[in-house]
Amino acid sequence: MGTDNKFAEFLRKSADKLEEFQVQASLGKAEFSQRFEEVKKDTLAHINQVKADANALAGKSKEKMDELRAKMQHLEVQLALGKAETKEEMEKQRKVIADAVHKLKHALGV
Repeated sequence: MGTDNKFAEFLRKSADKLEEFQVQASLGKAEFSQRFEEVKKDTLAHINQVKADANALAGKSKEKMDELRAKMQHLEVQLALGKAETKEEMEKQRKVIADAVHKLKHALGV
């Protein structure tokens, strides 16, 4: 499976995990918060793996690569934000992260 396909599959799974939080919001705050932080950490690890495999994306135009890098960096920043302390903060982070994942998926043509 090529890097584009691996990353596309990863983005699908990440989007599914983020949507899962809508359902898990009824869990206790500590459990919800812990799970949210785990997903953020996992997503960031996958982005770092994709960046390490960037040579496989070398066939793309410079403009496309610049766009993908910018979207990955934006997603990295969102994932690296401090731990959300309230349910509202977690929901806000979830929405921003989901939007960043969606934009990256769109840029990849997924």
